[in-house]
Amino acid sequence: MILNIAICDDDEKISGTIEDFINQTCQPLKIQFNSDVYFHGEDLCKRLKDGECYDIIFLDIELISTNGIEVGLFIRDNIKDEITQIVYISWNSNYSLQLFDINPLNFLIKPITYESIEKVINKFLKITNFWANSFTYSKNHCKFKVKLQDIMYFESFGKKIIIHLKNQDEEFYGKLRDIYETQLLKYDFLFINQSYIVNFDYVKTFGYEQVILSNDTFLTISQPKRKTIRKRLNQIVQRRM
Repeated sequence: MILNIAICDDDEKISGTIEDFINQTCQPLKIQFNSDVYFHGEDLCKRLKDGECYDIIFLDIELISTNGIEVGLFIRDNIKDEITQIVYISWNSNYSLQLFDINPLNFLIKPITYESIEKVINKFLKITNFWANSFTYSKNHCKFKVKLQDIMYFESFGKKIIIHLKNQDEEFYGKLRDIYETQLLKYDFLFINQSYIVNFDYVKTFGYEQVILSNDTFLTISQPKRKTIRKRLNQIVQRRM
């Protein structure tokens, strides 16, 4: 999973320090992150309005024109985003009442320390249940999560991957092998051929050459994978007994 982070501070040195501390925190946790730096609140608001999404925004209150409080209200009230976690940063601690309606994740006093950034990242991971049993994918610059228990199977169609859920389908651009190796390998999903990954929990009948899912979908197991799939199937069954 990848954390998508924005830093909005008109001091380039402070922005760089925050990026360094985020990197120092995420590296031992083996978490990848992307970070975008903004020096003006207007630029961040425009990017958000255009559809960009972030998991965490580190937001300076004392920005020159559009200040951090105005940006926070834009996020919560204008684009109706209650999910993005906002972390305010300031030299001044007397802002608590003004921030109440924005519901920030935290408020950090400058100078920023490594310990404060580490605390923010760990708090985010905890309250969002970041490592929960869910599948994460990106679409239109936004990140989405789907509960693994709701996924019947994945299908590769050209450059797109279709997620077949119990009641609907979702799609995004990607490669089956990549998502299998990075997100699904440790769970009970079976990579039965180059076009399909199936959730064991939805398999009604398991044959040597094909599987039948609970919705009566027939999917073929490719010849090169049959031995590996049979072995993995036995491991799953033994573990669940």
